[in-house]
Amino acid sequence: MKFSMSLPLFRDFSARDPYKQTYEIAAFAEEAGFSTLTTGHHHFRLGNQSDPLTLMAAVAARTNTIRLGTGIFLLPIHHPLRVAEQIATLDQISGGRISLGVGTGWYAPEYDAYGARFNERGARMEDALKILKLAWTEENIRWEGRFHAFSGITVYPRPLQRPHPPLWVAGVVDAAVERAARLGDAWLWGPVQSLAKGKACLDVYRGACARLGKKPDFILRRFAWMKPTRREVEDEMLGRYVNGLLAHWRQSSDEEEKTELFDRLDSGEKITPQEIARDRLLWGAPDDIIEQVKRFHEETGCEHVHVAFGQGLPAESQLYDFLGTPEEHIEMVRLFGREVIPAFKKTEKSRISG
Repeated sequence: MKFSMSLPLFRDFSARDPYKQTYEIAAFAEEAGFSTLTTGHHHFRLGNQSDPLTLMAAVAARTNTIRLGTGIFLLPIHHPLRVAEQIATLDQISGGRISLGVGTGWYAPEYDAYGARFNERGARMEDALKILKLAWTEENIRWEGRFHAFSGITVYPRPLQRPHPPLWVAGVVDAAVERAARLGDAWLWGPVQSLAKGKACLDVYRGACARLGKKPDFILRRFAWMKPTRREVEDEMLGRYVNGLLAHWRQSSDEEEKTELFDRLDSGEKITPQEIARDRLLWGAPDDIIEQVKRFHEETGCEHVHVAFGQGLPAESQLYDFLGTPEEHIEMVRLFGREVIPAFKKTEKSRISG
């Protein structure tokens, strides 16, 4: 089982090194045994990272073995040739440790400001993914499409990874999930999807991969909060965290499943944070999270779980779009590395030896 995590972006602009605490957490994650660190991407939203690739270059220079990636990068609003150059450069800087996780996003003003149309995001994603692969694997390339046109060019530098850096493609509707099968190396499960909704998408993904003769590879993403005891999470954070997530879901999602949840809440029905968190979060003490991961594995077959401690909140009125202090995040990273990751290494060793 692989475990990756979102890197919380702590910034102190009064300090000489404003991202020092972020880099320290990256080092702790590498030491704890996480396989990959990712960062998100949004423009014009306080608390979000508008230039994740520059940030990851700095993290690459301060780490040695952990893979680095985006989760997610808004590929459709940026020129794919420029992204191809940036990722290839990052691949060289990091010694071949870059994965590019992409998605279409949900915030239309980002598209408007960059001269793209939000209702064209699916078609733009299709073109961009094809162009990335072409630019990374061939020379003297030519493209004549709806959004881009060029001929006789070769992108430099060339990426170290062959055939190219892994492409992780996010999506929660059938067309996007099928696109992940056709044009990606893995599908990114939505972090706010319930288990039932995610399994429905997984059926679509596996079916598409079967038709293409590809091995289905996916990454199950979950928001998370952990402490040494379950009571600490329930008493100190769970209700606050779930309320923050609900506020963001109202803003960013119109999925039928979440609309039904909000209808229940708005009608006055009492739904506990535990009920909402059950299929959507990893939370509690290490033993709780181990059991939750085991359940997800049993029901989906997942071999790669991505955790985002305290993340997924609205970001308009705060510097950060996540909860917690640097000390709390370091505690969670260390606790997860000490208690959760080894539990699955032991399971794998037992399975192999048995």
